Amino acid sequence: MENKKVNFIDTHCHLDLYKSSVNTIKEAEKAGVILVAVTNTPSVFYFTENLSTKYNNLIPAIGLHPELAMQRKKELALMWDILPRTKFVGEIGLDYSSTGQSERKVQREVFSQIIQHCFDISNKVLTIHSRRSTVDVISIVGNSFPGKIIMHWFTGTQSQAERAVLNGYYFSFNSSMLNSKNGQLLAKIIPREKILTETDGPFISIDNEPVRPGYIPQIVSKMAVLLKVEKDELQKNIFENFQTLMAVENGYSQ
Repeated sequence: MENKKVNFIDTHCHLDLYKSSVNTIKEAEKAGVILVAVTNTPSVFYFTENLSTKYNNLIPAIGLHPELAMQRKKELALMWDILPRTKFVGEIGLDYSSTGQSERKVQREVFSQIIQHCFDISNKVLTIHSRRSTVDVISIVGNSFPGKIIMHWFTGTQSQAERAVLNGYYFSFNSSMLNSKNGQLLAKIIPREKILTETDGPFISIDNEPVRPGYIPQIVSKMAVLLKVEKDELQKNIFENFQTLMAVENGYSQ
């Protein structure tokens, strides 16, 4: 992590879901991208952790995706065992897009437990999913979380974003966000010191191909045009924001 040439950031990538995880890492390394490999279930962490011992631009995260909370909540015990081994936690959160009340209740219970465990450890960086559930996400996380919060692919309202900013949360922007009116508005109102970048690959496509972490420089370029700033300046801002996340004490270090 001391390589000063690595100054692009992908805070949210599902590395295990690419056809070739190794090629994806190598492409990112060539483009100067540090990537955080989030997981949808705790058991996948071992795969990304193993790769992280071989590639110094890869950081493994442990997560339990809200849409899998009901089926995989038994993996929480495994999550508690693994938590001390990594600074980054994700993908976690809530998703109310197509769920009934019973499943939403389970999601809230699982998410609340994860937040409490991370609160107790106090050194975590969380990347959070909040589709159609921003009010409950902010309520559960609160404004005194001792680590850092990243709102991943945020689709909430401007007022919700402003509240999250007041709570100290960060926001990671991907190519789909920058192609939407709401995402463009959010990019303009979020303070520069709270902006990060992500791909959410391979769930987003560019030219009919899954987006890869190596695409991050283009995302920075697109955002720089939107914000009417120099690309190098924005790139530096984002990297400095990431360094602030990495400075959370006693977490994972390469």
